[in-house]
This record gives sequence, structure tokens and C-alpha cells, in this order.
Amino acid sequence: MFLFTLSPTFVMILLKGMMHNNPAAFNKYGLIVAGLFPTAPAFLFAAFAITRDRNTRTLEHLLSTPVAKLDVIIGYIIAFTLPAIVQVSLSLSVTFGLLGLNIAGQWWQIGLLALVNCILGVAIGLFVTNFARNEFQLTKILAMTGVPHLMLSGFFRPPDRMPGWMAFFAHFAPWRYGVGLLAEFQRHASPTSAAWFNLGVIIFIVLLLFSISAFTVLDRRTA
Repeated sequence: MFLFTLSPTFVMILLKGMMHNNPAAFNKYGLIVAGLFPTAPAFLFAAFAITRDRNTRTLEHLLSTPVAKLDVIIGYIIAFTLPAIVQVSLSLSVTFGLLGLNIAGQWWQIGLLALVNCILGVAIGLFVTNFARNEFQLTKILAMTGVPHLMLSGFFRPPDRMPGWMAFFAHFAPWRYGVGLLAEFQRHASPTSAAWFNLGVIIFIVLLLFSISAFTVLDRRTA
């Protein structure tokens, strides 16, 4: 929980140190990291927690009670969103206060987007447990998917400037829409049509992943 709460703030301080002579670059990449980075710890912690619950039969016992699958999903969301509120509050306080991030949008807008991205991380973490039976397999899957996902997200280069095949696969990278959404708030004080589109795609991906996981990860394996 200590790492979950403080890791985004620590990353922002390192980023500011790397770009202290280039405020424009810090405003660009700092915004994306501040709004998107909460996805990563939520993704990692949710994936490992759910894998552990499944292997220890905690999840199996829970599903044997009258509780609905939606209740379980909401429970996981609450479990990671509540500490994420502390995480995001601390990170944005340091980023917009001490580090001096300057964008067109408001800090509270970035905070709400960061919480949405945290829920996205929980959805991805729940989904990827379909492909791992234990923590060791999960570690390999995260390593194989995390870095390519980041490369396709548009963090380093916009998708429209990527080679054709990379631009095609970028359409299937959820972080691509998070990066695009945050980029809109760097230039505009209020949501644009592009921002609403990216937000809609993120919400659709979250609902889709949770729906699939409800019939796979949250499916009882014993009578």
C-alpha cells in the first residue's frame, strides 16, 4: 500500500529532475504521467491480488455465497479506488504545487481522469488473470504486455506518426485513449469532442473487460 500510494509522486519528482531545463516537455509528459500512471499500480496490484484470491480459494468461497458477480467487481473497484484517491491527491498536490506543472485544464479534471484510469487498471488486471494460473506466470505476462502497450500508447510518439502496422495495433491499446484524452486537456481548458470520444472509448473498454471477466475469472470452478 505504501508503494501503491507514493509511486506516482516519486515518478513525477524524477521526471521533473530529468526535464528541469525543459518546462514545455515537463508540461507535456508530466501531465500524461500524472493522469495515466495510476493505471499501472492498479493494474499490477489488482492482477496479483485476484490471482492470489483465486489460488487460495477465497474467490471461490465468495462466489459460493449469494453475492452477485457485479458485487465482487464493485468490491475490487472500491478496494483500489479508495487508496487511489489518496494516491492521486498526493501526486497532484506535488505536481501542480511544488513541481509547477502548467496546463490549460484544471487540476481536478486531471484528478478525475486519473481515477478513471485507475478503474481501467483494475479492469485490465482482472482480465489478464485469465491467462495466468499463478503469480510466476502472471509476472511473465505483465512483462510481455506492459512494455509493448506503453510503446503503442502514444506516450513516446503520436499514433498518426507511427508506421502503419504500429498505428493499427495502437487502436487496441487502452492507454492510447488515456494519453489522447490527457493531451486534450493540455491544450484546452474544457472538454473537446476528441476528449469526450477518448473518454467514451475508455468507459467502453472498462465495461467490456469487466463483462468478459465476469464470465471467465469470476466463474465458479467447482459445484
